[in-house]
Amino acid sequence: MNPEALDSQVSNWNAMAELDPLWAILSEPEKKFGKWSAEEFFRDGEREAKRVLGMCEANGVSISRGKMLDFGCGVGRMTRSFSQFFPSCVGIDVSGKMVDLARKFNADRPQCEFVTSASVALPFEDATFDFVFSVLVLQHLPKKSMILSYISEFLRVAKDGGVIVFQLPDEVPFRNRIQGRRRLWSLLTFLGIPQAWLFKLLGLTPIRMKGISREGVERYIGSQKARVGAVERYDPSEKRYHSFYYFVVKMPGV
Repeated sequence: MNPEALDSQVSNWNAMAELDPLWAILSEPEKKFGKWSAEEFFRDGEREAKRVLGMCEANGVSISRGKMLDFGCGVGRMTRSFSQFFPSCVGIDVSGKMVDLARKFNADRPQCEFVTSASVALPFEDATFDFVFSVLVLQHLPKKSMILSYISEFLRVAKDGGVIVFQLPDEVPFRNRIQGRRRLWSLLTFLGIPQAWLFKLLGLTPIRMKGISREGVERYIGSQKARVGAVERYDPSEKRYHSFYYFVVKMPGV
């Protein structure tokens, strides 16, 4: 991952942490401009954690309930939610401001630890985690090569037999890849327009969308000597393009 791309990611997500952190993570249109309550936001995470573990069980994907990693943790929505099921949970994010909020929101969860890292090389030893999870994160990276590099890192830090579950859109249609509003955000920010004005008055954000075809993801995972245990639609109601959960098992020697 090149430094400029990393700097952009950090800057963008630090900005959203100040402007509307809960909506930036869970972007329901009716919740924009601070309309998420913390209670409702974290309750949604609890439902999602239970759903993901239920899908693992239904597909015969067995998880050791030891240490888990929440990649792209934001304010700790899923880190907190999985702490009901794992005795040790680590959330990691590129945004230091998001991580500060995660520590604040989850001060009552001593089993949750939060780390800031803006590097494609995750700051963990090989074979550290029993379970690695990521949702609504990889799709915001600027390049497909970066997405694949992080998937490789997920496998590196997972234990043999560990499970990696990540969500990623299928190939995003061209009309959705243009992202004129994001480009306008970048231009006006460069010209010195306050970002609060761009967000609150013009409705602009720096959030981008990327995807990789299901075939491409499964082919890459196979090349990493890992096994795809299951693939499930992330949201059955998706209309513009599909997104999937991939349930991956790390094979010995990866």
